[in-house]
Amino acid sequence: MSLFARFKRAARQAIAACGGIEAARAGIGKGSVVGEWNARDNRRLPSIADAHALDEIALIETGRAPLLEVRAAELGFAIIRLPEFAGSCEAIALEVARCASEFGDVARSVVDALADGRIERAERDAIAREIDEAQAALVRLRALALAEAASFKAERD
Repeated sequence: MSLFARFKRAARQAIAACGGIEAARAGIGKGSVVGEWNARDNRRLPSIADAHALDEIALIETGRAPLLEVRAAELGFAIIRLPEFAGSCEAIALEVARCASEFGDVARSVVDALADGRIERAERDAIAREIDEAQAALVRLRALALAEAASFKAERD
C-alpha cells in the first residue's frame, strides 16, 4: 500500500471517529474540504493542523489518533499515549505486575508462533500486538514512577 493510501485510510478513519463528514466539518470548523479528504478518489489530504484537529476528536471518541499513528509509523516510530495520573507505591507495584504479565503474553506468542519452526504473517502480527501492549504497560509504569518521584520531591521541599 502506498504512503498516500495509508494517509487516506487514516484520514477516513479519523473522520469516521469524529462521527462522519458533517460532524468532522462542525468539529474542526472546515467546509466541503472534509468530504474531499474522505473521498477515496480525491488526492487531497488534511494539513498537519487539520490532521491534528481530526486526531484530537478521534482520540476522545476512540482512544486512537489515526493520522498521527500513520505518520509515526512512516518514520519508524510507534505511538503510545501517556497516562495522566499520579503515582503511588501501590500503583507502581501493580503496574510492575501488569508489565510482567504483558511480557509473558509476548513470550507465549513467540513460543506459539515458533512451534512449527516458522512465523506466519498472522503470528507476526499477533506478536507485534503483544509487544505494543507490553510497551504501553512500560510507558504507564514509567509515568507512575515519575509521578511518584515528583510527588516525593514536592513533599520534601
